[in-house]
Amino acid sequence: MYTFKRLNELTFNESLQIWNEGFKGYFVDVSMTLDAFIARIVKENLSISKSIVAYDGNKPVGILLNGIQEINGVKTAWNGGTAVVPEYRGKGVGRFLVETSEAINREEGVEVATLEAIRENTPAIELYQKMGYEVADSLLWMSHEDSLAFEEADPSFSYEKGNAHDILSLDIYDQNIKPWQTQWFNIKDAELLTISDSAADKNVGYFLYRRVLDNSGVQIGTVLYQGMAVQDRSDQKQIILAGLKKVFHPHDAKMKRIIVNIPLKNKVLVDALKELGFSVSTEQVFMMKRIGS
Repeated sequence: MYTFKRLNELTFNESLQIWNEGFKGYFVDVSMTLDAFIARIVKENLSISKSIVAYDGNKPVGILLNGIQEINGVKTAWNGGTAVVPEYRGKGVGRFLVETSEAINREEGVEVATLEAIRENTPAIELYQKMGYEVADSLLWMSHEDSLAFEEADPSFSYEKGNAHDILSLDIYDQNIKPWQTQWFNIKDAELLTISDSAADKNVGYFLYRRVLDNSGVQIGTVLYQGMAVQDRSDQKQIILAGLKKVFHPHDAKMKRIIVNIPLKNKVLVDALKELGFSVSTEQVFMMKRIGS
């Protein structure tokens, strides 16, 4: 019989040790230093009082990080990482962690629980499906580190830059629940680019992104989190390409460009990125479960 403690009952060093042990042999290296672990909890709005560690007697055997946020009026939880120490895998620890986390989420009035899993992690995906989670979409991490070739943008488009929270006031804002790491409130120093059709005097697309600067303030990269064009337009691709040209530095071959968790259903954007030479580095599944009302 497993028991649990919340992360606020442990030191950060103890929590980190369980995290790194639990992710040994994982598909990608997600081990962290203490500074990186604390920074991630803060940056991604994770809750140490809602995150848990599983125990077998006095031995810590697994960890689950959890965040809760109201998104467009829906109280939403995110599983920010579930890991089980190698010798306890396949022994019910993962299920215990998820079920315990769901109980905490219900106490908090959460309506929807979300998570991502690496596409190749079949055992984890199957476990989540058995527990009622459904695959809502596939998510792509993409990257490009060379110069980009764009055609001239449609001169009828106009552009306006703003802060991340301005996205909430956009009349075309897609209010569907998105991957946690792409939500505006989790992206420090994010910027918003809005594209408008000057002739029709209406917004037709937007991009949420962050510029990466070195210690001297010189931009060395760009990270894109959201990008869309309204679906009732025949020129969706032109809108997307116009936005990408504004967001990225097309002719700078030294600029690193990263795309975070773009939904595969956003086909116009995905196809445009692939045509520009972006390569897929990681594919995940985005899973959701309604756990309350």
